Amino acid sequence: MPYSGFLASRFEKIFLDEPLRKYLYENNITAENYLSHQESLKALFPDEESFRAFIGAYLTKTGMLSYHQFLRVPQKIDLFLHPRYIQQDLHIHDFYEIKYLLQGSGTVHIASDIIFLKQSDFCLISPYVPHSSEVYTDDAIMINIVLPSEHLPSILPRVLGFSNIFRDYFSQEQTFSGDRRFLSLSTKDNPEIRQSIQSMLDYYSAPGGRSVPGYLMTEAALEQVFLRILALQPIENKKGEEPDEEHPSLDSITGYIREHLQNVSLADVAALLHFSESYTSRYLKKKTGYTFQMLLLILRMEQAAKLLKETDWPVDQIANEVGMSGRTNFYKQFRSFYGMSPAEFRAHIPDSTPV
Repeated sequence: MPYSGFLASRFEKIFLDEPLRKYLYENNITAENYLSHQESLKALFPDEESFRAFIGAYLTKTGMLSYHQFLRVPQKIDLFLHPRYIQQDLHIHDFYEIKYLLQGSGTVHIASDIIFLKQSDFCLISPYVPHSSEVYTDDAIMINIVLPSEHLPSILPRVLGFSNIFRDYFSQEQTFSGDRRFLSLSTKDNPEIRQSIQSMLDYYSAPGGRSVPGYLMTEAALEQVFLRILALQPIENKKGEEPDEEHPSLDSITGYIREHLQNVSLADVAALLHFSESYTSRYLKKKTGYTFQMLLLILRMEQAAKLLKETDWPVDQIANEVGMSGRTNFYKQFRSFYGMSPAEFRAHIPDSTPV
């Protein structure tokens, strides 16, 4: 499926033409080695000015994106094709992002997690989660959808109106600020979901698609996608499990872990819940999507970032305060989580507000 019409002109302007992107990918052009390819690269541009503009754009980290860069009133969501052959840096943004493989395969990197997406797979990424994604074959078509938090109630009223995995996911997002959460699901190549996604592309590509009716049809199609995905999910069998209302709230559990970051263990949390360790592990995985160790790491990194922002403590003191043993391990985990070292994170705090 070739890019055409509005989408083609948009991506040629923003992401350069595909042959150039393919050349960059096949020759593994990076910030470290581009000088050795400089003459070959220059030959791909019509003049020196456009070549220099490319160098500035391609070799500069993306930084943090805001949905205000994508949306124009009264638009509430946006969607576009992910450019092929882009070696994307880790970046963050202030909106949910949906990745959908309309065709082919691709990857999404979220810190140490690598999500391999195949045709019709769906991945929902939370705001402020460092990530990158790539598609490296000629036939792959990855759809990116921009979904701001503030517009969720008006775009997904039916989805948020009853208990389901998406409502739980969006609710939990309010519990952990700055964590690495994502939700990856297979749509089982459902033709109706594919058609809804294709309809969204058609609305935006058609003449007059960038209009109030076009925006509203796109929003309606997106809610259909969410509802159709829910219809494919198996109904959970809760037989034999203790009622949720008898358990401490998730906030109280995470609050307990936060207060004991230096030495908390799964056994401690199990004692708090009056469960066995194995059941506690399953319970936390079900409620948060994470194992106990991953949840503990998330909360430790969140607290470390808070201390870097609010204190002038040395990094070693902060590592000890959040229960991270070993300077090397703390630096490795922090960089994996936030895409930068603790010192770089602290230095960028004044510049962290989206433009």
